[in-house]
Amino acid sequence: MASDRELMTDVRVERVDVRGYEVPVQVGGSGPPLLLLHGAGGAGLWTEAHRRLADAFTVYAPVHPGFGGTELPDWVEGADDVAFHTVDLSDALALRRPLIVGLSLGGYIATELAVLRPDLPAGLVLVDALGLRPDQPMPDLFIMEPLEAGSMLVADPTNLAALLPPGVQLPDTDFVVRQYQDQAAAARLLWRRPYDPTLERRLHHVTTPVLVLWGAEDRLLPPSHGEKLAALLPNARVEVIEGAGHLPSIEAPDAFVAAVRDFAATLRLGA
Repeated sequence: MASDRELMTDVRVERVDVRGYEVPVQVGGSGPPLLLLHGAGGAGLWTEAHRRLADAFTVYAPVHPGFGGTELPDWVEGADDVAFHTVDLSDALALRRPLIVGLSLGGYIATELAVLRPDLPAGLVLVDALGLRPDQPMPDLFIMEPLEAGSMLVADPTNLAALLPPGVQLPDTDFVVRQYQDQAAAARLLWRRPYDPTLERRLHHVTTPVLVLWGAEDRLLPPSHGEKLAALLPNARVEVIEGAGHLPSIEAPDAFVAAVRDFAATLRLGA
């Protein structure tokens, strides 16, 4: 495991104006562009998976509105609003057909984006993605105690330590406050509308190649949900990551990055 200092090497934060709203974007690495959309947790972190992806790509990791200490604007009411915002962000960054990787909530946003603008991504990686109506109700993380909710997301609860900021060994006051703010932003997007009831009949608009990655031990949404999602997409395949729950980029960064790189090798990135 890399040290905190190694993880942050050669990473810069750009402040990007998107229609009057300032977006912090972590940028690192070199190579074809990869836009990495975080989930309900992990905003603003540069993890082991980020570092390894940056060995092969120029990674752009923006913070969604309301997360990571940013303002939660009134115009954000659902994942589709953040998808439109991300289209504008891509224009502001001058990204030309990036590979878009979405983690959980980020996968929801990435899917909505690809429905709206199928020409924008060169490829899509949906990692334990929310958004599609599940066959069974999902556990309600918002009513659980933090430790109980965390245990729903990982196969091994000790892996949750990877979501702490660099240099922080145990949750401190600043971390707890930030988590509360992130949870409020996630609730705005997911509590009343944990999935998009219209998405199933719109997924045929996603014409770009898609890799659906899923943790074999996901307790929030089982791998069968990933298979259902892939079956509804015109050009998708599924890969299951053993030993991981809902957060394979945290629990199995080697397998996660290898899958992304192998998929990217089949695309014409930057073309």
